[in-house]
Formats: sequence, structure tokens, C-alpha cells
Amino acid sequence: MTSMWREMPDLEENTNINIFEGSIADISLIASTLGPQVDAAFCVLATNENIRGIRIAQDTATSIIAALCHLRNKDVHFKPPKLLFLSSASLNPTMLAELPAVAKPLITRAMSHVYADLRFAEENLRLHRSWLDVTFVQPGALTEDVQKGHELSVDKMSESFVSYLDLAAGMIEIAESGTYSWMGVSVNATSKDVKFEPKAPAQISRGLVWHFAPWLYFTCRYLGIVS
Repeated sequence: MTSMWREMPDLEENTNINIFEGSIADISLIASTLGPQVDAAFCVLATNENIRGIRIAQDTATSIIAALCHLRNKDVHFKPPKLLFLSSASLNPTMLAELPAVAKPLITRAMSHVYADLRFAEENLRLHRSWLDVTFVQPGALTEDVQKGHELSVDKMSESFVSYLDLAAGMIEIAESGTYSWMGVSVNATSKDVKFEPKAPAQISRGLVWHFAPWLYFTCRYLGIVS
């Protein structure tokens, strides 16, 4: 929490923001953030590290479903908020087809464990289609840049990187539209000068190593070489 105040000091004084601190496995805590007063929830926990056994997306989906079941059991008239679940364009066959033939096997292997986690999370959420309203937000590559404009698409991924701020704006647009239920939607950049993410080459390189030699990550972590 201290590091967040240091990075964004204005949040501490903003009375429109409530911050809940705790574990993603704390169902009561998660339920308290998804009550009747909530119209939409952005589920954006993610990682770029291709670690075998990663469960961030799965555990998030499981906890959210459990929390909403808890709220529904308490009140039969409870209407769950619309869920916007951050996923990846690489899980959407139509969007994945947009990738160049050379890049496709490279990206899918460099992020194989991350995509497996997201895939299980999506499948889990789809089991509750009869009573939940979920949109899978499936952007392409993301970068730290200023907001430069975005557009939504259900069949194409961005040809360039997309800034996190444009992704956020796109998710707000999806939430306010009231549409795209149980669809995969990509947030694409409309500007041609979005900054290249300098961390991407190293992330892809590490991801390929962790894909072909997953044991090496845990060895490096034990030795303190990676965190």
C-alpha cells in the first residue's frame, strides 16, 4: 500500500476511491467489492512472466465466482455486476490469425503458461453463462505510453502496441456500452506512433526459455537470479 501512495499520492485524498487490501483468496473481501451498488467490475490481475503453474487468472476467476455466489445466496434479487475480464487476443482464433506466420509460434510459446492460465479462467467463467455477464477484453501487446486513442474490435487485433491508458479507456467504453456480453473484444490503437515497449524483447526471450525449460525458472529463482 505504501508504494502505491508513493506512486499515486493523489489517490489518498480522493474521496471517490475506496481501496480494499487483502488476498485474492479472501472471498468475503472480494464480495464486499462486488455488492449491489457495483455496475461493472474490471478484473485485470495479470503477469507477463511465463512461469509454469501460474494461476493468477484462474484464482481471480474462481474467487470472483465464489464471491458472487455468496452475494446471490444472501439476496435472491441480487444482480451481479458486468465483469470485464482482461485476457489476450492470442486466445481468440480470429484475432490470432492476424499475427504474421513467423510471429505466431514465437508469441504463443513465449507466453504459453500465461495463456494456459487465461484459458482455464475463461472456461471457468463460461460455466456460469446462465447468470453472469462477462466480456473478455483481449488486447494485443501492451506498452507504457500516454493515451493516444483507441477503437474496439471483435475480429481484429492492433497492428501496433496499445498503451495501458488506452486499454483502460476501451474497457470503460465497453462497460458503458452495455453490449459485448460473452464476447472477446480487442482494444486497438488508432495512432501509428504508439511507443514500442522496450521490455518486450527481454520478456519474449525469458518466456521462450521458461517454455522449453520450465525448471530453469525455479532454479534461477532459488539462486536469486530472478524474483
